[in-house]
Amino acid sequence: MEEIRCLLWLVMVFGAGSPRIWKALHRYGSPQKAVEVLQKPESDAALHLPEHTLRRIRQTGEAQVEEMLARCEKLRLSILWYGDEAYPPQLLSIVNPPVLLFYQGDSSLLQEHLLLTIVGTRNPSPYSLQVEKTICHDLVQMGFVPVTGYAVGIDITANRCALEADKPSIALMGCGLDVAYPQPHANLKYEIARRGLILSEFLPGTSPAPSNFPLRNRVLSGLSMGTFVIQAPARSGALITAENAMEQGRDVFCIPPADIFDKRYMGVIKYLRDGAIPVFDSRDIVYEYYTSHAHMIGASALYDETREKSESSVMTLGESDALQQPSRRKQRPPEPEIPEETEPDPAIDPMPEEELEGLAGEILSLLQRQRVMHMDQIAAELEVSMEELTTTLTELELYGKLERLPGKQFRRMR
Repeated sequence: MEEIRCLLWLVMVFGAGSPRIWKALHRYGSPQKAVEVLQKPESDAALHLPEHTLRRIRQTGEAQVEEMLARCEKLRLSILWYGDEAYPPQLLSIVNPPVLLFYQGDSSLLQEHLLLTIVGTRNPSPYSLQVEKTICHDLVQMGFVPVTGYAVGIDITANRCALEADKPSIALMGCGLDVAYPQPHANLKYEIARRGLILSEFLPGTSPAPSNFPLRNRVLSGLSMGTFVIQAPARSGALITAENAMEQGRDVFCIPPADIFDKRYMGVIKYLRDGAIPVFDSRDIVYEYYTSHAHMIGASALYDETREKSESSVMTLGESDALQQPSRRKQRPPEPEIPEETEPDPAIDPMPEEELEGLAGEILSLLQRQRVMHMDQIAAELEVSMEELTTTLTELELYGKLERLPGKQFRRMR
């Protein structure tokens, strides 16, 4: 059997997420060799397989594998497998990565995109929903792709925010993709797939058993750069995802609770104590990735002049309620201000027209179209060395042709 069929056989025998799959792969060196030995378990006395696994081995042959592949084709499900070029590289670093992922939609979202896992309770408060919608709206406009476990409440709200903005999102299921779960939102996942991606490591037809969800959560955190916890009580599945994120070296973000005595937020408080990054505004997340991923972030949304730069999304949800906390707002570091546009210094001669025909002209033309761009993005677009770009940007700035913004951002002067 070819590699994908061998991996499918292993999943059908051991079950999705079973660490026994990786033990077999490491022991025998390849999926093909693992299947060859396991189909004759008496050839390796050290296996010590339980009876129910031996029974599955006897019941699962090439015919059953072909039937499963035919079922996937009928359901229009594609498969990513470990070792394939399209397999998400970020999962290669987690413990026990899924050997197969069944999906429908745009799998390219799993590579070279700003993925952010968003999790929380199934019964969010109005405060949490309002905060989530405000911040998610900003994030998807700036190029972030929400990744959720597709549970009711916080998860599906994040997917809906992306759909309403006509932006992609990702839903990772804890059951087979053909299973109608959760029942009230069974068809929404196909809307997500049309614009984004739905995926699962569980075989088609797998019911949403409680044991599936902790398994799913290691992949949920592993797909993204960070996990954003909106609201979670002390005992919450969302905290399993946050714990996985910390173990995987990913960032954990949390919304500060509206009331520190509210038990619905005890899980969030725990992670804030443990070093999670508090989020008062979408920019608290954006700035964590600005240095390394600036070319992927929609800076025009970040520096939208209609935004109130001194205000926090969380702190300004209502003018007359307890969310207004001036003392906390004073403690926040000042947001970077975009300087007012100024006229060129009259002491500097106008830039010679011939200079505008080379790299300087290309930069100004690019900024005319993009409005605000990071230095790294300009270099990539124009395929120019950083040394040459820095010199030309400095000249353009001196001649008053463009303006330098915080974070190595530039925009053309009007």
